Amino acid sequence: MSNTSPIFIGGLMRSGTTLFRAMLSQHSAIASGLETHWFDIDWPNQQARGGEPLREYLHRIGDFFEIAAGPVDEMMAASDDALSFLDLFMNFVMQRDGKRRWAEKTTGNIRHLDRVLAHWPEAKIIHITRDPRDVFASFRRSNKYGGVEDFANLWCDYLGDVERFKRELSLGPENYLEQQYEALVRDPVAEMKTVLAFLGEAWEDAVSRFDGKEDEHERVLGLTGHSSTTLEQIAKPLSGNRVGLGRQSLSDDEMAVAREIVAGRGLGPLFARIEAGAA
Repeated sequence: MSNTSPIFIGGLMRSGTTLFRAMLSQHSAIASGLETHWFDIDWPNQQARGGEPLREYLHRIGDFFEIAAGPVDEMMAASDDALSFLDLFMNFVMQRDGKRRWAEKTTGNIRHLDRVLAHWPEAKIIHITRDPRDVFASFRRSNKYGGVEDFANLWCDYLGDVERFKRELSLGPENYLEQQYEALVRDPVAEMKTVLAFLGEAWEDAVSRFDGKEDEHERVLGLTGHSSTTLEQIAKPLSGNRVGLGRQSLSDDEMAVAREIVAGRGLGPLFARIEAGAA
């Protein structure tokens, strides 16, 4: 197990989780990296999502973190399940990078907080939210996840799970922080000071500046042959130019449909709060 409480970052896709993770990992104490999708691992059947053999999948994750196959195999042999493997894996990253704490960022983390807190009771959860209109506009530009109805239901699936965990796991200010993307890009110093106070870490100016990070995009492109639009974005310096993009490309009628679906699933007030917070 980690010597200090690990950090789990999540949120609906296209909400700014990758940017936040890249900024946070500039802290001298916090190691992080690309997504692991640890919760997609079926350890008993030795496979990952889509039926990919587990050893092949974990070697690929090792490649994303620039960890050779040998150490990955050793971690597999010492693990009983996906969570114990993740702990060994991220501790390896932490020690290699000369840090004392790790952060795992996979968007779907927020849908598995029960498993996280059962294994790491002292874990810190950071949930990134963003104006739903901008998130849907980003989905549309990437030709993913269908139309507005699909988006609204996906939004409810992710955010609804968080609201359920808040009730069932008694998430509170000691272990859960909601960070709005728009606030982060508008005032990164103030927002990251709040984040580091939540994590119990000393302030470092580095976390409030971001000049772009190209190496991860190139690594993923080289390993997969596919360009990640998300990693393309973090190759660029921190900017607020993506705030409000959805208002230019989505109609009020489309958002009315989204709001109706969200209200029908009991999440209307939350949707409205996040919209208002982004304004």
